Amino acid sequence: MPSIKKYTPKSEAELHLLIEKDLDALEDGLTLLQHEYPTGKGVIDFLCADSGGRLVIVEIKLHEDENILFQALRYFSVLDKDRYLVANAFAARHVDPEESPRIILVAEAFSEDLRRLSTLVVPDIELFEYTAVAMPSDERGVVFHPVSLPTPERPPAEPKTVDNLIEYLRDGHLKPTLASMRTSIKGLGKSIEEYATQGYIGYKHTGGRQFAYIRIYRTSLEFGAHNIDEKRTLLGYESIRVQAPKEDYSPILEKIKVSFINLGGKLSQ
Repeated sequence: MPSIKKYTPKSEAELHLLIEKDLDALEDGLTLLQHEYPTGKGVIDFLCADSGGRLVIVEIKLHEDENILFQALRYFSVLDKDRYLVANAFAARHVDPEESPRIILVAEAFSEDLRRLSTLVVPDIELFEYTAVAMPSDERGVVFHPVSLPTPERPPAEPKTVDNLIEYLRDGHLKPTLASMRTSIKGLGKSIEEYATQGYIGYKHTGGRQFAYIRIYRTSLEFGAHNIDEKRTLLGYESIRVQAPKEDYSPILEKIKVSFINLGGKLSQ
């Protein structure tokens, strides 16, 4: 009696062809934007968008490979910075650049160590092990098996507040400088929201995108700008580490001001 048989692809390129043919089997609504999308850090196997328009990095390995996670994280670092640029490049596909990209890793198997490491990084990581099959008609395809990730043993971190972050600064001489930095940014215009993350104080155009941040260390401050051009494309980041009260951070403040204006902000009179 004819039956489905397990099949071993001869190369990663052949596996790519099988997966590309039936990408929807990996995730319902997953849309291919470009196969082998080049970045400054290498080539993403499949650059996709999910059913909500969020960018998805799909990285494939024929066999178990510990390097797959590191590779995907390098691609993420580029794509996350350039996601508005990528959305413009694929404007007809209705990509939503507001959220950071997701990562999907596909391999024949994943080690326990890689599964654990996948829970320790910031981007959303999903793992799928695959089985290639041959039908009685000799047609070939891929079956995907979602991999459960271990639950981290550490308790979830409590949400930080701006006051929590300010308290982390132990150098009392820098507290007036920190207050001045916050006032300088919030004073640019009325439509500025200050908020806390786990690691820094962020600033965004109300209901929109982040354009500045202050990262607080025990004895120093990092004052940073998101460099955003007139087309609202993120060009990169620039910052200064302030370790003394009288250090000049005005060049970064000017870049913050420009980015705020380019995001549609109106300067206070």
